Amino acid sequence: MTSSHNELKNISTELKHLSLKRQQLQERKKILSIFEELRNRAEFGQTDEVASNKYEIQNIDDKLKELSEKKSELQKSYDKLLKAKDMRNGKGVTFTYSQKIEPIAGSNIFYVEAPPTIAAPAVILDLEDLPPCPCRTQCPECRQFIMTETFTSVSSLTWLVCFLTALIGCVAGCCLIPFCIENFKSITHRCPKCRTSIKTIKKL
Repeated sequence: MTSSHNELKNISTELKHLSLKRQQLQERKKILSIFEELRNRAEFGQTDEVASNKYEIQNIDDKLKELSEKKSELQKSYDKLLKAKDMRNGKGVTFTYSQKIEPIAGSNIFYVEAPPTIAAPAVILDLEDLPPCPCRTQCPECRQFIMTETFTSVSSLTWLVCFLTALIGCVAGCCLIPFCIENFKSITHRCPKCRTSIKTIKKL
């Protein structure tokens, strides 16, 4: 009884590990495909780097196929053990929501856990589209996917509003109010890992 339970637990852990490994390989393949597409657009001739990327993508495909086969075998073993255990206990197989096994459309791969109910955060790769708040992007310096840090600095708009308020008669310190208001300042996105300034959004 205990050995069967331990075996089920081990298979479940290995299935989760395989799912994670497969997901990482798929993400790596997507990134390589994007880079290859960008290089093909930038250059008409293929370089050695493009050829090596194709070779790596082919390797990832082979590994994904191998992982899928291994996962399918583990899933069958898991199902057999569950069925045998439930037959011994005299009850049918039941799954909770977190353990429900659902097939992916168009394939024979099964996930032990249900997919997350919340959407993945959007990653902004075009640095020109960065909003004035912290967001997820890829650092151009260290190439890591990060959540940016933002800080404000005095801009030309701050000085312009200061001079305009002084011109209309706000001389007794009121002209310094724009230096305390964040909306009149430039916003700079910075990488929290390598501390590189990614982009400065100027107000004027």
